[in-house]
Amino acid sequence: MSQVINLTLPNVAIPIPEDMLLVDKVEFEKLKRDASEGRWMDIKEILEMLSISRGYLYDLVLLNPRYKDKIDIAKNPKTGFVSYPESQGGKYLFLASRAKPFFEKNFADILLDRGR
Repeated sequence: MSQVINLTLPNVAIPIPEDMLLVDKVEFEKLKRDASEGRWMDIKEILEMLSISRGYLYDLVLLNPRYKDKIDIAKNPKTGFVSYPESQGGKYLFLASRAKPFFEKNFADILLDRGR
């Protein structure tokens, strides 16, 4: 854990390089959220984000009846985030702005399912 030290230094200027910006935390969080808004990810990007194998993703989430109806946009258009392929060999697509919160919220449950 980091230690915070408060210093009061009158008349001290801290230069910020031209290629850098100083952004407050609230704005930074908004920028991160906006970056995934409306963005689609393919399965390769999801696997990279989660650092799990394709088999785990299929078994633990995509084909798992516990989650499939919740995440499939054809079955749950309001909160789903996965477009399942229409035929074998087709592409899965994921809506980033919904996928990331789902995996964050369900992390423990998904991994605990692995042992069942």
